[in-house]
Amino acid sequence: MIPSTGKIDRLLVELRPRLQCANFFLSFPRKFADIESTTIELDTDRITIVMKGERERYEIRTGDYFQLHTQTLSSLVIKNRYICFRVNTNEAVFRSERLQNGAGSEQDDCVSTTRLPCSVVPCKRYRVLCSNCSGPLVQDPTPGTDGIEFKRVLELPSEQLDTDDWFCHRHDHGHAHGSELHEPSAGDQEDLTAKLEPQLCDLFYGTFYALLHRSVLQRVHIRHDRFVYCKRCLQYLGTTRKNRTSVKLWYENVRFQAVEEASMPIGLFPTDDSLELFHQLVRKTVREFNFVTHLGLPPSIKLMFELRRPGLQGDVFYLLMQIMDCQLSVFRANQKRSGSCSSESCSDDVGAACTSGQKTDQEEDEEEDDDDDVFIDSSYRKHIIRLERHRAMKLMYRYEKYDEQPLFTFWREDSNVVNLELSEPMFSAAIRYLDANSNYVPECYRVNLGFSMSYLDIQ
Repeated sequence: MIPSTGKIDRLLVELRPRLQCANFFLSFPRKFADIESTTIELDTDRITIVMKGERERYEIRTGDYFQLHTQTLSSLVIKNRYICFRVNTNEAVFRSERLQNGAGSEQDDCVSTTRLPCSVVPCKRYRVLCSNCSGPLVQDPTPGTDGIEFKRVLELPSEQLDTDDWFCHRHDHGHAHGSELHEPSAGDQEDLTAKLEPQLCDLFYGTFYALLHRSVLQRVHIRHDRFVYCKRCLQYLGTTRKNRTSVKLWYENVRFQAVEEASMPIGLFPTDDSLELFHQLVRKTVREFNFVTHLGLPPSIKLMFELRRPGLQGDVFYLLMQIMDCQLSVFRANQKRSGSCSSESCSDDVGAACTSGQKTDQEEDEEEDDDDDVFIDSSYRKHIIRLERHRAMKLMYRYEKYDEQPLFTFWREDSNVVNLELSEPMFSAAIRYLDANSNYVPECYRVNLGFSMSYLDIQ
């Protein structure tokens, strides 16, 4: 028997080991008011849903991950196209719990993934091109040379970090030289700030943008002394920084081509997938700004993403996110689709597998389970559903155009909120992803005070 989800559109299971329970959310294409009857049967290693009018039988196998207590089904909701309920799990009863420092090897692996990899290497000559028309943007300060050689390619620290925390003492005190005391000057303070500004042959990069010195961008058009466009095709590239000598260019809008090699232009980062980079940005931000995660405690962190469209009258949009649980174990249907060898995205509820000419261990196990069906009406079509484990963040989010709403003003002024600016492609990809994952849960559970609940996969 080939496993399939049949007519189940979406399936999500939240496992709460500390509460010893699991929450099930299933959605179907038809409303239950149009179905004759629906029965839910519990066993220690599976949940069976029988739909009489549809003559469909779904077996959700949970025994590979947790066991169920068959007499504890609660919080049952059957509304519109959704079935939701909670079942206790038969975990060992614990009287005490030991909180580990971190999450073991999984957290160690997370350390290496939070650092942003960059495709550009120092001491190598590059042409900096517009991603739309491939026109050159940068002119080397040395006459008669093609492209520019970056002496330093460095990652910037997170924008929310306070530079005063980098040192064991303040740098505005006096310096003793023999018997004389040298008072700090304004130039000393400016020198500290200038260390984070790129020089003529530097490339600094942050959360999916590049910083270049303003003087090397000779082939761009700057409007209103702020918005930077390609001089050839007028594509929007980025912005200048107020009272700074650098220009901020979004990673989607620029390409780098090695001069010595006949190579294709490359992006600032190894991947241009806006959604993948957004995942990495959230993981990196949560790890850096929420110290309680190192103690094994659930985080409480607020993120505010900002999108500013170019122009003095450009619209401003905000995406508000509050992380409720950053290490939630969720399960989705692991479905095999014939004739397909590619994995679907996380929000498509499918992890595709590819086999040819031989049976899998899963199919052999299901053939052995056919002995249990001797008392089942053979006219019902049976679907075996295996679960696939994911690690996700559970969050509440809201996005809207800014129009001086009190809520957005309150978040902007809250010192505990992390503010980050995104490019329009990444902002749009994040909204589509959160909206799609929000549909796993019925509206009565996912909407509260203008915020919607969703999930962000992290592993």
